[in-house]
Amino acid sequence: MRIQNTLKNKITFRGKGLHSGSMGNLTLQPAPEDTGIVFVLKDGRQKQFIPYIPDNIIDTRNNITVSNGKALVRTVEHLVAALYGMRVDNCLIETEMNEIPIMDGSALEFIEGIQETGVVEQDKEREELRIVNPVWVTSEDKFIVALPYNGLKLSYTISFPNSPIGTQTFNLDFSTESFLNKIAGARTFGFIEDLDYYRKNGLVLGGDFDNVHVFSRKENRSLNSPRYDDEPVRHKVLDLVGGIAMLNFDIKAFIISYKGGHTLDTLFAQRVMSTISGVQKVGNVYSYGSDTNYYYMLADILDLEKYPS
Repeated sequence: MRIQNTLKNKITFRGKGLHSGSMGNLTLQPAPEDTGIVFVLKDGRQKQFIPYIPDNIIDTRNNITVSNGKALVRTVEHLVAALYGMRVDNCLIETEMNEIPIMDGSALEFIEGIQETGVVEQDKEREELRIVNPVWVTSEDKFIVALPYNGLKLSYTISFPNSPIGTQTFNLDFSTESFLNKIAGARTFGFIEDLDYYRKNGLVLGGDFDNVHVFSRKENRSLNSPRYDDEPVRHKVLDLVGGIAMLNFDIKAFIISYKGGHTLDTLFAQRVMSTISGVQKVGNVYSYGSDTNYYYMLADILDLEKYPS
């Protein structure tokens, strides 16, 4: 069990939104114990407070969008992943625009700001969630399953057939060090052939070769330099960390995502939180899981013939 953390001082970033293309400022402020991650949208003299929790997620099609019913902020996933990876548990995220800047397309610039200002321990323990029986969500051939594990381990598989990405799998024993060294710098990615469609629908207006890892199906190659040979799947792990962050716990589990994404990440968090009041709690440790037979779940959900070893 560890102590909750917040920032030592405020941090300000400036950048453009991936989808809106608009420039704006973003300020991260220290926050008291048990605040969690809260977005503060400033509109003139008024402020809208939007906690980053599963019930406040309203859109997961091309990003994670949070709302309190009166205001919204979208493309939050890289920033909250950076906070979770750096163990910043309590933070107010102040913004005047309804989209978090994309920066370089990864979590790296947010992390550099956090490292520069520093993190400080607070006075209360961080709550912990332990998966003691399997928990899962599925959609068509996609799934996320969480199994018991003494720590946090993430395994992710993506599949983009008939493209230069193909099938990729990445495994991560999660720690701040492994987060920094293995996934924090992985950028969002897309295909150049899809750009016209997105822009006609008001999306990716701020995307460029400096903040997106761009591929071409037609040319069967990457159009800009990769940071890792398997950068796309590493970026999906980064997004998964951003999804886990909405639980507001240190989670102990082996989480396997097969062709997941923002929607399944959110459904998984909602599944866990929908029954959290009924789980066993000892001190600051929650133990969660379904009563379904473990081996039945493996046969039904984790089809080993389609899941790469």
